[in-house]
Amino acid sequence: MEKKRIGVLTGGGDCAGLNPAIKWVVKTALDDRLRTSRKIQYEVTGIRDGWKGLVHPQGDADFPFTRISLLTEEMVRTWDRYGGTMLGTSRTNPYDPKKDRSRDVLKNIEKLQLDY
Repeated sequence: MEKKRIGVLTGGGDCAGLNPAIKWVVKTALDDRLRTSRKIQYEVTGIRDGWKGLVHPQGDADFPFTRISLLTEEMVRTWDRYGGTMLGTSRTNPYDPKKDRSRDVLKNIEKLQLDY
């Protein structure tokens, strides 16, 4: 069976519906019936602190821990009951012309083996 990895982050400001959207992605990606019919096994990777999580996935001075975690159905089960974003967000813009970090993002997407 083919395996694929989905990366999920929330960038910019909070808005209503982010947590239910993340929950929907996880539950749909991990659904056994769909896995059988698609013949693809998905894994969902949560990226904390928006684009900052792809610029500094292993942490930095602000957050000295990994910003990458595997999302499971059990983990996201109640996320639709809360506002905001359980993954966190930041105003980090990796494409800022004054400090372009897009190469770091692309390098980390490859390192994390994210397909989507």
